Amino acid sequence: MSRGVTMSPRITVYKAIACRAVNAEQGSTDLSLLDFMTTAVDCSSPQVQARVARIQASVVTLMSVLSAIVTGFWSRLGDVHGRKPVFAVFLLGATFMELMYVLVMHADSLFGRHAEKFILAGPIVEGLVGAIPLTARDKAPGILFVGLAAGPWFSGLVLPNTDIVDVEDAFVLSISLLIGTLVYVLLLCPESREPTAPERGVSTTEGLSFASDPLTVIRGYLTRFISALMIPITMFAPRIVPGRAGRNWNITLVGMGLFLYLVSIGVYSAKYIYAQHVYSWTTAQLGYYMSLLWITRAFNLLFFLPVIIWYFKPQFTGTTPDSAHLAAEMRFDKILATASLALDGLSDALIAIAARSSQNTFIGLSCLSSLTSGGNPTLHSLGAVCLHACGYGAETGALFGGMAVLSAIAHIINPYIYALTYGATVATFPQAIFVLTAVLLFSAVFLLTGISSKAEDVIVHDAQDEE
Repeated sequence: MSRGVTMSPRITVYKAIACRAVNAEQGSTDLSLLDFMTTAVDCSSPQVQARVARIQASVVTLMSVLSAIVTGFWSRLGDVHGRKPVFAVFLLGATFMELMYVLVMHADSLFGRHAEKFILAGPIVEGLVGAIPLTARDKAPGILFVGLAAGPWFSGLVLPNTDIVDVEDAFVLSISLLIGTLVYVLLLCPESREPTAPERGVSTTEGLSFASDPLTVIRGYLTRFISALMIPITMFAPRIVPGRAGRNWNITLVGMGLFLYLVSIGVYSAKYIYAQHVYSWTTAQLGYYMSLLWITRAFNLLFFLPVIIWYFKPQFTGTTPDSAHLAAEMRFDKILATASLALDGLSDALIAIAARSSQNTFIGLSCLSSLTSGGNPTLHSLGAVCLHACGYGAETGALFGGMAVLSAIAHIINPYIYALTYGATVATFPQAIFVLTAVLLFSAVFLLTGISSKAEDVIVHDAQDEE
């Protein structure tokens, strides 16, 4: 919920930083950051919008890259010392990031004079302790969206209804919530995992001295990092199915479709900048819009999608599924994933065509797009069924690891893809970001339609058992 409190004020801070930087390049340097948060200064120029998108992309990309690098380290540390210390460190990092937003808004300080640089210190620190957000995003997305959606409404009830002070107070409120959560974790929250003894002798490079042979140590860590990145992706290679001619491309098509879908998610960060620019929304209005989207996504993940699956997904009561059941389950997941992505792409295409003149149309189509947020879990389910159907069911865990790598790569590259697109087109056609999203999603739909769900292409036994 603390993150939901400040998601909209962050856009306002990025806009103020960008506006002041653009004005400074034009010779106006006597205004503070707070001055650019009022309507007294025009910050609607395409140059400002492009810079806002670039600042936001830098923040998101830094967090994604660093979180992807250190997630394994924090996971192993949690296994050895328990989850509470790791979660407490993350809360401290999140608090530091919120504090940076407060510091850069003070013009008379070092942070305020160099706001565009110091605003990146927050994501660096939070990214280095950022394993928890990645885990929460993948394991409990519905609950995560409930907390995010509650943030703007909670801040609206607690904070005074002003245009300037509200932004800084929002970060103070978020810091208070984080500190309160930290106290709860340290004093009241039970440990969810018993600490285990650390593993020894896992890596040969760890036994080397960096002072005696630094190149070997660096080369070893680099090799391990590249291996950890590339080996899971090989899970999406076409499979040889015993007794079948050629290779089975189903899991490859799922991986490609999932990657395009994950890249398309980057439109959300650009969509918030677009909405505030085109419709001249205040910080509070943008926050309520975000909350509405999060409510829609939470409703879909926690209620609508489970009901659809419970009523319509083929049920199997035996001990071992046969080929007909696997084919039926594959068809269901394929239809559900294809429908989710197609509806999402259609809503984005309609936004690009008709929504600029009507904010109500934009809000309605945005909610329709958020209602299809089940694409990610459905594609995970489809991938597991496809792997099982071609005889490699024992590798399901490795498949999910590969999907996590695809997710990390997509979240690293999509902020800059959309920032560059928005920055290049905001002056003439700002809806280009929605055209890009529609193209990505329709391309993913096209790939998913190539998945074969025929019963004769399904084998029940594990192909690895024959080796």
